[in-house]
Amino acid sequence: MDVLNRKIRELLASAVSEKIFNRAVAGYVLPNGKTQVIARGTSEEAVFDIASLTKVCPTSALALKAILEEKLSLDTPVFQWIPEFQTNFREQVLVRHLLTHSLDYRVPMSSLKSLAPPAILETLYRYTFLKAPGSVFNYGNPASILLGILLSRLYREPVSDLGRDAFFKPLGMARSGWFPLARVPAGEVIPTENCPWRGRIIHGEVHDESAFVLGSLFPVGSAGMFSCVPDLLKFLRMILRDGVFDGQRIVPAGLLSMVSAPALENVPDAACSLGFEYNAERFMGNCKGKKRFGKTGFTGASMVADAELSAGIVLLSDFTYPLREKNADRINAFRSALSELFFESVGVPGSL
Repeated sequence: MDVLNRKIRELLASAVSEKIFNRAVAGYVLPNGKTQVIARGTSEEAVFDIASLTKVCPTSALALKAILEEKLSLDTPVFQWIPEFQTNFREQVLVRHLLTHSLDYRVPMSSLKSLAPPAILETLYRYTFLKAPGSVFNYGNPASILLGILLSRLYREPVSDLGRDAFFKPLGMARSGWFPLARVPAGEVIPTENCPWRGRIIHGEVHDESAFVLGSLFPVGSAGMFSCVPDLLKFLRMILRDGVFDGQRIVPAGLLSMVSAPALENVPDAACSLGFEYNAERFMGNCKGKKRFGKTGFTGASMVADAELSAGIVLLSDFTYPLREKNADRINAFRSALSELFFESVGVPGSL
């Protein structure tokens, strides 16, 4: 582990010198369940806006838990829980399409940020799809927003409370959840961006614009979670142990197989499992012949796990501070290099 830790520190230092980010924390879980956290420019328990990691922790995981508990089905029509959902193909849109981002939404949520919250929802509910559900992979926020609404109606609680009760409390993720300044000192929460649109530094409030606007109605399932690397490693350990954490079953058996197998094999350019991205080389490294699943977050976050190695790595960073870059090319190259370094080390006998 000493060699791996040194290499990760060197990689983090190089990224700081290249101004990819200013502060970052990386952490990993090994096949034996042991974890290691390495920080650069901040503390190991620093809390970050994890952006779209929210889509999996907790939103997709909540949906998969409900499916395994037979409270929901992959084939449940969305309109049964969201009757306002009046798009074309209305009766064909299923929970599986929300989990696999296979709805043909062609509207960036950022383009709706100036609308009132009800108008944003109306746009999603009455959108006209050009292609049938399940025929296209179209990653974005709409599917996860709808999934969060559906879960909130299924359980009659906001997704923020559902995540807390289902995962954060049982796993001991004490620094995780929405609205971090209510439980974490401000100095331990990393600022996200000096935002021209809001005219202030975003600190402790959700960075994603659509999640911010809709937050006046309810916490959404697409973004808004804050967490730290030690907490996310607990979540990852639970998934890699197929729903078990420290001897306690958190999710019924079957979770790992759902997140670590391709779910849209006949759809071009689809790199997803149920709720997660699958073998996405742009941030996971070389995935040929692998069973890797994970997720990225716009703010500079990522989570990558290998089901066969039973190991995974998490990154949180302030990539968008003070200002976001034009694209994610540099942070994706770093994520890929970090992932490749880690899994190569884990996969070589005697290297740890």
